[in-house]
Amino acid sequence: MIAAASDPRPSLRRRLLGFLLIPTTCVVMIISAVFYLVALRYSNRIHDNDLKENVLALAKVISTPDSDGTLTTQARQLLEFNTEGRSFFEVRSLRHGVISSSLQHIPTPGVPEAINEPVLSNGHIGTAPIRIATLLIPAPRDADDHLQLSAAETLSDRQLRARDIIMIMLPIELLLSVILFVLVWHGVRVGLRVLDPAIQRLAQSRHKPVPVSGPDIPVEILPFAQTIDGLFQRMQKLVAMQEQFVSDAAHQLRTPLAGLSMHVERAQAMVETRPDEARRTLEHVKLLTLRVARACSQLLALTRAQLPDDQDSRKLLPIDLAQWLPDVVSERIPEAIHADIDLGYAAEDGIHAQILGDRTALQEVIDNLIDNALRHVAQNGSVTVGLAVASSHVIISIDDDGPGVSDDVLPRLGERFFRAPGAPEGGTGLGLAIVKRIAERHHANVVYLHSDQGGLRAEIWIPLQSRNRQHEPDI
Repeated sequence: MIAAASDPRPSLRRRLLGFLLIPTTCVVMIISAVFYLVALRYSNRIHDNDLKENVLALAKVISTPDSDGTLTTQARQLLEFNTEGRSFFEVRSLRHGVISSSLQHIPTPGVPEAINEPVLSNGHIGTAPIRIATLLIPAPRDADDHLQLSAAETLSDRQLRARDIIMIMLPIELLLSVILFVLVWHGVRVGLRVLDPAIQRLAQSRHKPVPVSGPDIPVEILPFAQTIDGLFQRMQKLVAMQEQFVSDAAHQLRTPLAGLSMHVERAQAMVETRPDEARRTLEHVKLLTLRVARACSQLLALTRAQLPDDQDSRKLLPIDLAQWLPDVVSERIPEAIHADIDLGYAAEDGIHAQILGDRTALQEVIDNLIDNALRHVAQNGSVTVGLAVASSHVIISIDDDGPGVSDDVLPRLGERFFRAPGAPEGGTGLGLAIVKRIAERHHANVVYLHSDQGGLRAEIWIPLQSRNRQHEPDI
């Protein structure tokens, strides 16, 4: 398909032709100018040799013993004959002045230093530039005198010869230019066909994403094709996340919404006849509403945590866990007191725990793990949040004295919607999955163990911030 001439969009074909043909045209013009200069130089050399021969021939005529320096009419006509330019001559005695010359005198170019050696120089007759050949010979009849012979001609004949040469070359250059234009046009058209496989694969991707890059893609556009492939992969992940979110939402909300509908109908039927039972039913409605709200919140948190790193605009910045973590734990103390649970914090004094992280995401991790511990611990139980450093990692631990889980359940903690046997009602099975995904974004590992307190121990191993970046301020 050929784009319309008025199409304002950029054209790769036009750009390539412009980059190729415009410099080529300039090169052809430069070569033509060089040809003309070479031809002119060649013409000048030929004519200079002719001038030297003319002045040497004039010297032979003048050097006869009976010559007085004057020229016959026939000799004058031969010296001045020129079909396309004008020739001039002059015989000058160094003692007596001009003996014989053409109608227009040649400007005196100066006396040559050597005898019988022609010397070339430039001059003007009127406004016309001329080329002069000068020769100094002894006077035939006067041993004390010398004759200065000059032959000159205008430059028009030289320029005409150079133009003749360039006019001979010009049709050849034009023919070569036309051939080159056709070859470039055809080469660009054929060269752009290497894009056809990528275009065909892109057309197939409208229904199912197909990798654009392949062994038939030129290396020059391979980065472009790989970028498109990366875009398709991100789109597939986002589409899969959307589908997963819809599926998760349907899975999590179906049961509580059905319960809400049932309890609302019961409350409506009993609100006048049995108000006490209606109030209890509304309490169930309230609990189910909280459960739906918590499920929605955790579904959104899990979806946000599953965004690819390049889609998440939140940056990992320096955090001093030794200062930050106690504040996070203290925010949960009122809730623990209300549940009659001892929530504590333990860490070594002066511990260095500088990491790169996202405060909001990490707080969601700590909150989910504390929530999980508080839900499984009975009244008068205890939950301890600890902070320690091991080698190149910081370890955040959450220990509880609840019932714990069996060995075969430990590896499954963190799976979506997985709930350990005997877990309290109201959980969504998403909290630990959120913890796992956020930890992956921080290049951290989550480990679940049996706690020394008798319950479950969750450990988050987060890499320490590099020493060469410790000068950056904490946020």
